[in-house]
Amino acid sequence: MKINEVTQAKVSRASGNEVEIDHGDGTKTTVDTKKNPNAITRDEQGKVKVDTSRNSAMRNNKSKKPPRPGEQVEIKDE
Repeated sequence: MKINEVTQAKVSRASGNEVEIDHGDGTKTTVDTKKNPNAITRDEQGKVKVDTSRNSAMRNNKSKKPPRPGEQVEIKDE
């Protein structure tokens, strides 16, 4: 039997150039926004999105408003 757990990722820490995202399943991802400034974006509704693809540093980032701890995050894979 396979059990699928549904979790919502949230920003757990945002300080300086690092944003830590808690995936809700015991794993966390730290994004260095200095090395990869386009990895974290906001959509038209203001929701935070994280692009984990390797080419995310090459894309334009229109929103520079930093994420705040507790905000929910959508993870976008390749």
